[in-house]
Amino acid sequence: MSEKTSGKSLARNAAFSVIYRLMNILFPLISYGYVARILTAEGVGRHAAASNNVSYFVILGSLGIQAYATREIARRRDDQKARDKFFSEMLIINGILTTIALTAFFICWLSLPLFKRESMMYLICSALVLANYFNVDWYFQGMEEFKFVAVRSFIVKVMSLIAVFLFIRSTDDLYVYAVICMTANAGNHILNVIRACRKTKFSFRGVDLTQHLKPLAFLALCAVSTELYARMDISMLDVMDSSSTVAYYSSVQKIITMITVTVIAITAAFMPRLSYYYTKDKTEFNRLTKLGTETMIFLSLPMCLGLISVAYPLISVWLGAEYLAAIPCLMVVALMIPLKCIGEIVCFQVMMCAGKESYLMVSYMITLGVNFVMNLILIPRYSAFGASVASLISEILVFVIVFLASRKYQNYMLEKKNILVVLLASAAMCAAVLGLGYFVESEWVQLLGGVTLGAGAFAVLNLIFKNTFLINVWKTRHNKA
Repeated sequence: MSEKTSGKSLARNAAFSVIYRLMNILFPLISYGYVARILTAEGVGRHAAASNNVSYFVILGSLGIQAYATREIARRRDDQKARDKFFSEMLIINGILTTIALTAFFICWLSLPLFKRESMMYLICSALVLANYFNVDWYFQGMEEFKFVAVRSFIVKVMSLIAVFLFIRSTDDLYVYAVICMTANAGNHILNVIRACRKTKFSFRGVDLTQHLKPLAFLALCAVSTELYARMDISMLDVMDSSSTVAYYSSVQKIITMITVTVIAITAAFMPRLSYYYTKDKTEFNRLTKLGTETMIFLSLPMCLGLISVAYPLISVWLGAEYLAAIPCLMVVALMIPLKCIGEIVCFQVMMCAGKESYLMVSYMITLGVNFVMNLILIPRYSAFGASVASLISEILVFVIVFLASRKYQNYMLEKKNILVVLLASAAMCAAVLGLGYFVESEWVQLLGGVTLGAGAFAVLNLIFKNTFLINVWKTRHNKA
């Protein structure tokens, strides 16, 4: 696929993808830091637990569709008729699954004591499931329309941020906060489906749902296992501990998620192109995979050590003294950043392009089981810290399992010198940040000065030791992908 054919630059797509993810960091950083103080750890924990548990039904309503539909839309991008037919089929399947999920939710809401205890909160959060009827994010990812996604997200987030500052004034506004969060989520999906329907033609005529059932079944199990793994800790803490503990742990997870999704955003834009190249041009496939891997190594390692270095001032400044118990959790979970970021492309994307969804499914199910057992063992004794350790062990396990299998589907060599330079520069950055914290008492100076000093030290050392990854990126930055 030439650039003339696609009409889109991979670098431009990656830039908009990063802008979109940065907004997903900036706005929650502002709003969550404010809300955490107003609603207290108890209120934040109640909302986090309810939205986390309701998200299981969202998983049921979108089983495997996101990854599968993104890949298949990318393969049909040059055929309007085939694309319209596929879009219609995915929308119908999504609607059927969401109806089942919504029914299951209300059965649980009427019968389970856990749901009855927070009846109103769960009812508000059920909007997450309802909004899934309009979830067509996969269409824009497959068509590489990252600019629209970024602009849409900016508008919705600005409106929700204004609403938070206008209406969240005391602990009594917990339900108002939940409504704002759910409205923002629904707004994103509604704007998406309006845009998508302008560019495609929906029809029930000639649809064939059965052809998608087998690949979706594998991806559904993958999605269930990964999403359960991502949310299991909070659910188990909610049952086995307190709302405040849930608030500590969910805050840490929010930080890690915000960082990883932003870094991964760069290579998330690769997925449609990699899906296309895997069957058309293996040389280009390997080139892009190598570029993505080098990018993830270059960004994720300093992010990991840098976050550990500023853990104390970050939690103190952002969330307040009530959340200082979350610092040890943050230091442990920060080690997952390189595993998640590097694994996204060398493990998940490569295996998806190779059509090895079944292997991903088995790997994720094994990891899910390990995570569940580790949580049972560690949470009663170590609370949120135990859940953090369980998550790290599980992340290491799934990375190793999938990476070993994915190696035969990619063929390139990484430059060991570049990896060593990044490691040394990251360590030096960490030392500089910790040194600043030793001599400066102000937490704001420790945080802002530490980030500035650390980033500067990392950049300078990479230039001094001539990291060829940076040189190559500079040389090819104007080239079309």
